[in-house]
Amino acid sequence: MVDGVSPLLAEGLDAAVEALRLRPADRSLTDYLALLQRRHALPSPDPAVLDLLRLACTDPALRPVWLQAHDDALPVLTQLLAHRTGSDAQDLHVQVHAAVVNSALRIGAENFALQHPGESPSAAPNLLAALRIASQGLPY
Repeated sequence: MVDGVSPLLAEGLDAAVEALRLRPADRSLTDYLALLQRRHALPSPDPAVLDLLRLACTDPALRPVWLQAHDDALPVLTQLLAHRTGSDAQDLHVQVHAAVVNSALRIGAENFALQHPGESPSAAPNLLAALRIASQGLPY
């Protein structure tokens, strides 16, 4: 069962990465996601995938699959941010920023799935909130 769920768990992440790839050069990441949210351009998650994500938050067999999906997305995000900024993908700033975006998307999706059992409204507000928190920097 675990092998077949990886594409399902990566589905939302792949959609988010594609949305980031299509972001106009004159828009920040959070502004663009907010625009997509206002236009209802982001699909609501499949209830079955949300159920699977809820399980991945707690099931020791599924958790590594979910985390691997995000680990697999990290080089893609890194390349995307490097291309966007004209930087090298090996630049430490780009790598850290990609990791922050990746983690914000993961935690936003997990929070959404756990907060909305049995529902499938748009996950965009949670993802946007997570990215905004990440972009505020560390207050410590």
